[in-house]
Amino acid sequence: MKALRVIGKVLLWLLAAILVLTLVVVGLRAYNGHKYPITQSAGEGRSADKSSYATSDRVTAIEGDYLNGFHFHPADKKHRGVIVVYGGSEGSPDYDRAQQLADDGYEVLSLFFFGQPNQVPTLANVPLEQFDEVISYIDEHVENSADTTNGTRGPVTVIGTSKGAEFAELLAARGYPVDNVVAFAPAEYSYSGLDFSSRGEELPSFTDRGEKVGFASFREASICAGAKMMWDMATSYPVSYRPTYESAAANAGDNARIDLSGFGGNVLLFGGEDDQMWQSVDAARALAEQNGNIEAHTYPDAGHAFFPNADDVPNGWQIMLGGTVEGNRAAHDDAEKILRERLAQWHS
Repeated sequence: MKALRVIGKVLLWLLAAILVLTLVVVGLRAYNGHKYPITQSAGEGRSADKSSYATSDRVTAIEGDYLNGFHFHPADKKHRGVIVVYGGSEGSPDYDRAQQLADDGYEVLSLFFFGQPNQVPTLANVPLEQFDEVISYIDEHVENSADTTNGTRGPVTVIGTSKGAEFAELLAARGYPVDNVVAFAPAEYSYSGLDFSSRGEELPSFTDRGEKVGFASFREASICAGAKMMWDMATSYPVSYRPTYESAAANAGDNARIDLSGFGGNVLLFGGEDDQMWQSVDAARALAEQNGNIEAHTYPDAGHAFFPNADDVPNGWQIMLGGTVEGNRAAHDDAEKILRERLAQWHS
């Protein structure tokens, strides 16, 4: 009987501790959700909803076997070739950037690379070879895509942000027909896929013709970084994923590193030193050492996203994405100026 009473007390204390922990988590979720609304809005909005984007005679929706997105036809095409833009892990086609470039006289494809009905549903096992269909579409539909003098295709520039930057870099690294790459918040490594529905096999972000692209595994990240990330997620506190990505990269094999040393085109990189999503500034500097055609620009007070106006972003971005209001604005203005200069040179 004495042993049963002891066991009963232990169980009561255990239940009480679980109840207290649950109340603490619930309280913190309510507080943090109110103080940091970015945790409630992250992943929401129209980003991956194709129907939410406007179309017109100048912006047409396109779809193929895997291809999905929009074709921007400038009113006055001033530049040769085509620019292909991709968003990041939010699943967008970076529509606004495409619109700005089209206004400047570029022909632009604004594309999803996952998440649409004819594509893989999550950012895992995303096929690089989808770009073959993009090139076929360019050859058939982009105005003056082929130089009638020598029969060669006009320049193809791919612009990606964050996970879209990782995707664009891998296209160049693995020999796809890309002439120029622009990466905002670039990656030096490919990483684990962002699909956690399976507790078994860890998935890569990308595949290449059916084969996994080597990746830095989150399972190799430090226990402390993982525990902090899980606690922040549980309590709706803005998550800085950078420690997890840094730890995964530190323990990654060489097959996970993105190698642009043999790429013959131009590469333009932009990274913020205070990036709290991942170590984009370290990636920009490391990649720039691989090849003389790689140009890196880094900004001390900028984060993962160069907001021109942070007042429009829900509070909590400072923790989740990093940078200051003025630092991100200055980085945005400088990066956009450099981008326009390089694009004009490449597509003259």
